[in-house]
Amino acid sequence: MKRRFGLVLVFAAVAAGLLFSSCASTVKDNGKTYELVVLNTNDTHGADLATADGIGGFASQATFVKQVRAQNKNVLVLHAGDVNTGSALSNMFSAEPDIRSLNAIGYDAVTLGNHEFDGPLEKLQKQIAISKFQWISANIKQGNKYLVKPYIIRNYDGFRVAVIGLTTRRTLTIASPDRSLTFTDEIETAKQMVELVRGKGHADIVIVCGHLGDVAETEDHETSVKLAENVPGIDLIVDGHSHSYFAEPKIVNGVPIVTANVYGKYVGDGVMTIRDGKKAGFTWKPVEITAKEFAPDPEVTKLLEPYVAKADEALKDVVLTTTAPFPFGLRLTRYQEMASGDVLCDGMVAYCRNQGIGIDCAVTNGGGIRSELPAGNVTRGDILTMLPFDNVLFVLTLKGSDVIELFNFIGSVKQGAGAWAQVSKEVKYTITYDAAGNGTLSGLTINGAPVDPDKTYKIATNDYMAGGGDGYVAFKKSIDTFNSSMLLSSVFVDYVKSFKGAFTPVTDGRITVIGSKLPE
Repeated sequence: MKRRFGLVLVFAAVAAGLLFSSCASTVKDNGKTYELVVLNTNDTHGADLATADGIGGFASQATFVKQVRAQNKNVLVLHAGDVNTGSALSNMFSAEPDIRSLNAIGYDAVTLGNHEFDGPLEKLQKQIAISKFQWISANIKQGNKYLVKPYIIRNYDGFRVAVIGLTTRRTLTIASPDRSLTFTDEIETAKQMVELVRGKGHADIVIVCGHLGDVAETEDHETSVKLAENVPGIDLIVDGHSHSYFAEPKIVNGVPIVTANVYGKYVGDGVMTIRDGKKAGFTWKPVEITAKEFAPDPEVTKLLEPYVAKADEALKDVVLTTTAPFPFGLRLTRYQEMASGDVLCDGMVAYCRNQGIGIDCAVTNGGGIRSELPAGNVTRGDILTMLPFDNVLFVLTLKGSDVIELFNFIGSVKQGAGAWAQVSKEVKYTITYDAAGNGTLSGLTINGAPVDPDKTYKIATNDYMAGGGDGYVAFKKSIDTFNSSMLLSSVFVDYVKSFKGAFTPVTDGRITVIGSKLPE
């Protein structure tokens, strides 16, 4: 076995432990050992370019993949979903530069992630049309047909590999898939697919490339861990969604699970050994992608240049000057009041009032804020990176009793979840968490007074939450709904452009958190 960039873990699988075997193997030599190199990424989220310090970027990733292919005969390159939604560059062109970069790198398959459904289905269909790789997901159908292929099969000299795609059903809550689509149970679908590819498909090796996540977000969240616990016959799970960093595979029920963090900062580098049509071992480690280690590939660099030039022209306008960064940390907008959330929600209220709309307050989800803003000059591009979703401002009218239900839900959202709320200055409350992380909201006031169950309130939010996204079902009780057709990013830009002089990002105590557990 080649020692490419070092080996971290050796995992020996006992052949008798596999409950499924192929009906027809392509292995020609009894006892001969073969190797399959599996390279994996996930959750690249529009990170087409390297960071300022040279980390990530598709051009350097292409160099790494080329080096691996030059040294190894059998190479499989997989992406576990969420190509979409992230940088302003990617968002501006609907991830076209991302997909063309993946084409150039030579990916075999990409699983549909929840962020592939942030826009209309037509957007995804256009992305699929320009893709030279295969999009896969076995648990998404449109009518009686799969939206994309459920799996791929690759033949190698001596063995046959099936890669099954799975997409978390959390997509129905945390994204806005077209109503024509149905999502089936991940575990039941996987059981059927494993039986199919090992039977009719004659696959010796079965890999699940799933946008599932290894960290449960709700009790009914079917994670990659639950998949390994409940579905026999899987040789490897390539995972995405949780943005986890693994130094080595997570072994569950004898099945290695691997994932490669986020934003293309790493590529998972695995080697599977195969003997007599069965997995005999597996090694894997994350390889950090840096321009210093992997000089950017000229082909991918040239491919991205025209997109960068067009984006730079439109996004370089300075719209705000700050005395300090708007902090973000480890997604702190999902844990506590943040300056970015304050300004965004206050801007939503200001927009409504400038339009003559009577408004009581604004609420948005912390998961919709995706990055910090820098100190000094802040450009339109910086703001589009912080607010990458094409969310539109809605104004909802709720009965006071439904407002109370809404904020009781807000208090119950666990820290770290994308649903954790940021609010405008008209709102004030306290959330107290117990040792288990369960929250209770108290002291709620809007415009300085307790919520009156018999009054009505106008609340600004985004279209996603207005439709019940992230569990905000109370919003669906609106008795009068107004679609402003204004993007939240545009509302934010217009609001901060009205600031006089350099702005200092601060919070004002509108949300008090007791018993908080912040990410480490």
